[in-house]
Amino acid sequence: SSFISSRTRLSCGAQSGWSRMSKRKPSPLHGGVSGRIQADAEEAQARFPAVQNLCVDGEIVTFQVSGEEFTVALPEVYGSSCNVYGPDEFDLSCQGPLVDIIAAVLQELEDGAGDDGCLSGGDCPSPPMLLRDCSDETDAPLGSDGGELAAESPEVFAQSFPTLQQEMLELDAMNISCTVDGVLGDAALLTLGLPLPEDISRSTAEAWGFARDKPLKLSFPFSETHYTRTATHRLDVNFWQDKSTAGFTPLDAGVQLGNIAKSFWRHMCGTADTVSADGLEAGPALLVAKRASLFEDVVAHPGVLVPFARYLRHRLPCLHEYCVICDEPLVFPPLLRPTVCTRTLCCYSARTFGAAVTGEFSSQNASLEVWDLLVAMAICAGRMDNNRMEILFGGQSFPQLFMPGSTQPAIKASGDGFKRLRELLQQLATYRTSQAGRNGINWLNTAFSERSGIATIDELLPQLLSWVWDSNRSYILALEQHDRIREFNTPFQYLLLSAPPEQETAFQKLKKKHGFMFCFHGSIAANWHCILRQGLKNASGTKLMSSGQAYGPGIYLARDSGTSASYSGIMHATRGYGTRSGTGAGAAKNEGTGRRLHNPESLMMLAVCEVALVPSLKNEHHHSIVVCPEEAAVVTRFLLVYNDKAIPNVNLQSDKQLHSELSALTGRWTQP
Repeated sequence: SSFISSRTRLSCGAQSGWSRMSKRKPSPLHGGVSGRIQADAEEAQARFPAVQNLCVDGEIVTFQVSGEEFTVALPEVYGSSCNVYGPDEFDLSCQGPLVDIIAAVLQELEDGAGDDGCLSGGDCPSPPMLLRDCSDETDAPLGSDGGELAAESPEVFAQSFPTLQQEMLELDAMNISCTVDGVLGDAALLTLGLPLPEDISRSTAEAWGFARDKPLKLSFPFSETHYTRTATHRLDVNFWQDKSTAGFTPLDAGVQLGNIAKSFWRHMCGTADTVSADGLEAGPALLVAKRASLFEDVVAHPGVLVPFARYLRHRLPCLHEYCVICDEPLVFPPLLRPTVCTRTLCCYSARTFGAAVTGEFSSQNASLEVWDLLVAMAICAGRMDNNRMEILFGGQSFPQLFMPGSTQPAIKASGDGFKRLRELLQQLATYRTSQAGRNGINWLNTAFSERSGIATIDELLPQLLSWVWDSNRSYILALEQHDRIREFNTPFQYLLLSAPPEQETAFQKLKKKHGFMFCFHGSIAANWHCILRQGLKNASGTKLMSSGQAYGPGIYLARDSGTSASYSGIMHATRGYGTRSGTGAGAAKNEGTGRRLHNPESLMMLAVCEVALVPSLKNEHHHSIVVCPEEAAVVTRFLLVYNDKAIPNVNLQSDKQLHSELSALTGRWTQP
């Protein structure tokens, strides 16, 4: 059984893939990516003696095996799916770094060679099995001819290894499955099935790309020598929930989970290094101590599989608290969506390698409509006066962008840096306007093209555009027409979740104890750029405050949309528009959800928040304004966007049916 997760069978079309590739003209890859590919090529050359004349030319890699030449067409995002072409209509689909791609080719050739030859050279004995005690077996050991162990008979294999058998029993007691899927060489392919922890709610699972009703699967090669806990043995894990004939379906958090596994194994082997914080604080002391305590617990536990499962159970609910690349605690307060920390090396890696180091959270797989909305907010933030712009983009919120070939930020959060950022945002706005008229929402795809993309205007613009998506730490999902609330009179309705799991849990306790209600929160588009990255805060008395605190400190909300509309950039709501007798958002049937554009020139937004009725809650101005001093008692649920349209006047307390609809819609994502 091959361990190359993305391997598929050869597919031959009417035209030879080899002849197609021979006419293709290579094009250069972006800066630092080529260095990583070259390093992987050198590793592959050293690891596989059968590979000769390996050459990297831009996005085209060629090599020879037994005198036959093969060509790899590398994808735009290094590590994602690509094809390998060779003689006799050889066409193999695979993914991963170059080392894995070449390994997949060699495995395919060896499978096809049968008894006719051996790619490794010399004699070709059967692959060695794991060393087992077979003295009590009456029949020949399963797989002694080099074949696979049957996936349905893991006990036959496990019984030969007392330590592994004991761990499998412990895992079963923890409600974690463990199967032996096959044997290759001196390693077995194990798959663990880990149910998602109960404290990962539906909303968190949705935001992190997990299927709440399916276990998280971990497949990895494992041998008895792993029990020595030495760094000479690697723990390379594929995380998945679904798979097809083409391999495992990538998880949004797949790369981050892989980094967590590597960090776990380094600590198990006693080779963990402290990541440099580049002059920044190492992270909140609570998170540093939290992870250290977990490592101390699992290292002390005997075995490998059980400590690994225990560690993952504790780490899964807090993916949002640690960097998706370095797995160090974030140096800023976490929100719901996992993200990259602000350490320079991680920012450089994210901007240079994209999804290869950040996973499916990368902009390559973004919702175009939501991405366009985030761009519109950023453009609005870039048009604020100097003082306000420095507040919105200051400190950890300033984008780290890099010139090709440089590992140091091209602009910094200083006077000249803010001026340069304003210039970039204006260039982005101009490009968006010119392209959106012709290409609609596809302007985002055009932006990354080589000939007509934004890099032709400024080399930093592609990174800025990616940063706008990557830096958003709230989960935003465009609601389909059947989920939209008609009274809100806009087709642009979004699920908006920003509370991390621990805050959501605390809110549910407050809600159960004190009751709840729904309220609006209004703010200008520029402020929303900041709110989505820092959360809805009690900004009273801080530099983030933009509308005063006439009724004391707290988060300001309103029962009716007309009051909140006055804070969103429009002074008057249209009274009575959007009542139950009106047409509302339901009339916008031709709007293509996911492919709609927004207008930065007239962008107005309201959030629908769920508020726990805690004792500190204050009702002011004839009960139309609600002030909540406790941040834990307010969570965002929906975002309403109005492009060139007046905001209707809706009261969330007087309309009981509307309140019921919101409760039901919210419960679909937030209930356990």
